[in-house]
Amino acid sequence: MDMDKFLQWMELAKKYQSGNFWSEIFDQSSFDDFLKNNDFARADSTHTADMPQKSIFPPTDIYVTDGDVILISDIAGYLKEEIQLSVSGTKLLIKGFNNRVIPGEPVQQERFQGSFERVIQLPEPTYPNQIKAKFNNGLLIVSYKRQFLNEEHVPID
Repeated sequence: MDMDKFLQWMELAKKYQSGNFWSEIFDQSSFDDFLKNNDFARADSTHTADMPQKSIFPPTDIYVTDGDVILISDIAGYLKEEIQLSVSGTKLLIKGFNNRVIPGEPVQQERFQGSFERVIQLPEPTYPNQIKAKFNNGLLIVSYKRQFLNEEHVPID
């Protein structure tokens, strides 16, 4: 356990044990001050224009069935023409770019926009000609047949 974080927590607990705990806890300005003055990770995923995005884009799920490997990437807001795929062994590269500009100053910005590039480690190798990819309603669905369904015995000399 990080001793500095523990001591910081103890100081915070002492502060709220004295005084009127419930009025302070429900006071919005007190809560905002708490977030500003303490170096805790935010529980929500709200991003503003000056806050770096901590999540990985695009979020991707990978499923392995008896015969296939299936990847589902959430790339909402992009067109099929703005996305590129390439594969090399067990690495799948997903790249994209859009330059749509929405007028106005962002007040809250949670959706990713602009260019991105992500390399995804595949559970099994494949070749580009064996991959099927579809893009529908913001979901990129990539699938390929598994080549190594069973372990094979290797003789030892």
